[in-house]
Amino acid sequence: MIPNFLISILTASSFTYCKTTQTHLGSLRQHNALLSFFNSFTSRASSDSESDRNHHKGDTFTISYLVNSCGLSSELAKELSKRVNLKNPDGPNDVLDLLKNYGFSKAQIAKLVEKHPSVLVAKVETTLLPKLKFFRSIGVSTSDMPKILIGNHSLLARSLEKCLIPRYEILRSVIRNDQKLVRVFANAPVRFTYGDILNNLVPNIKVLRKCSVPQTSISLLMDHFLSAASAKHSKFVEAVKSVKEIGFNPLQTTFVIAVYVLVSMSKAAWESRFEVYERWGWNREMALAAFRKFPNFMKLSEETLAKKMSFLVKDMGWPSEDIAKDPVILGYSLEKRIIPRLSVIKILKSKCLLENDLHLSSFIRPTEEDFLNKFVINFQEDVPLLLDVYKGLIDYRNVI
Repeated sequence: MIPNFLISILTASSFTYCKTTQTHLGSLRQHNALLSFFNSFTSRASSDSESDRNHHKGDTFTISYLVNSCGLSSELAKELSKRVNLKNPDGPNDVLDLLKNYGFSKAQIAKLVEKHPSVLVAKVETTLLPKLKFFRSIGVSTSDMPKILIGNHSLLARSLEKCLIPRYEILRSVIRNDQKLVRVFANAPVRFTYGDILNNLVPNIKVLRKCSVPQTSISLLMDHFLSAASAKHSKFVEAVKSVKEIGFNPLQTTFVIAVYVLVSMSKAAWESRFEVYERWGWNREMALAAFRKFPNFMKLSEETLAKKMSFLVKDMGWPSEDIAKDPVILGYSLEKRIIPRLSVIKILKSKCLLENDLHLSSFIRPTEEDFLNKFVINFQEDVPLLLDVYKGLIDYRNVI
């Protein structure tokens, strides 16, 4: 569009007949200057307009491809088109064909593209295929390949030669089980994929070995808590020192679990846990004793802990000290395990069908089948509604 000020100038007196040569020449020069400006302006406007049309055309194609070829919703495709711009279907089609050859279903391709849309513009022969071949060579199965890359798509963004292979070699020097090695590498968090593992993970593992921590415990840490194993070395050393001072045995698996807990918690969060347990009658030594038995309970949120302790202590009348002696109970689900089982036990005790000194763990820890046989089916003739209470169909207070 031509601006109004330019239109008014171009139609003004500069184009009128001039009586004198000087006036005529001046008017002509002004006319030429304005004409040159007009041509320059319209040329830029035309170029900008063409660029906008091409950009819009690219957006339209990208959205259409994401919907029709990748199976995404139009709304999601519009959002992802801001992160990837497809020029034509050739490259993306090659990517999709390669993924299908390596076990990806349509749904899994859609999921990968949703999380990592730039995979569609990856160079198949030089970038994507070598990585997929590498994963296959280290033992990743066809069924596991999609799960691994969808769950940790950052693996596709890193250099094979400079990152993936060297880090795999480091893991192989730490974990001596091929099956576990593949699982650990596949589940490696972003921090491991991008972090400085030579200055963190490697010296951290050396610290554990100096403490005589067995390989099985190291593998456990690497398998389930890799982010802790690759934590900043100074923090890891401090956690190991604290765990030893608290009294954990390096030969037991609880040692590395406790290290994980301390590494993953700030000092402020750690100290706040003792304040929370004090409200339930535990002193610091009781809390530390519970920590030695079941380290993970210290990671429970204050809200979760309050709900579980309130039900056990206030609703069920269980002594807080008994829970401190067997803190693993706090690791079970409140709704799926603790409430149903305690409700059954409460009824049986009220009818004098069980001894009052029954230990809490004796009915919280058993398997589902064992609990049903021992505490529900075994007493159904005495309490016909016991199974309904266990299933949550009837409130236990209506049966007592």
